[in-house]
Amino acid sequence: MADPPRSGDPDWDRREMLARRHLQDGLARGGLVPDAVWVDYLTLGGGLSAEDLAAAVTGDLPLRRRDHDLLAHAVNERLAADVERVPYSDQIG
Repeated sequence: MADPPRSGDPDWDRREMLARRHLQDGLARGGLVPDAVWVDYLTLGGGLSAEDLAAAVTGDLPLRRRDHDLLAHAVNERLAADVERVPYSDQIG
């Protein structure tokens, strides 16, 4: 039997791992760690603790679509202009 959806959104559940990889790559391109963008993420409306956010990025906790988009925005704001951006959830195939 298949595992139940993690988020209740089968479309997002299918793309969550790829979204997480994009976040990890974006953080690496910027020389950042989740703690470095946590305050920016909170300012944008995020609600995860720093520890939970880091766990969502590593895969230890589910990464919700909304949290991905807020974190992608926070990371993109810190990346240099000539660095590839982290895609938002609706841009992940």
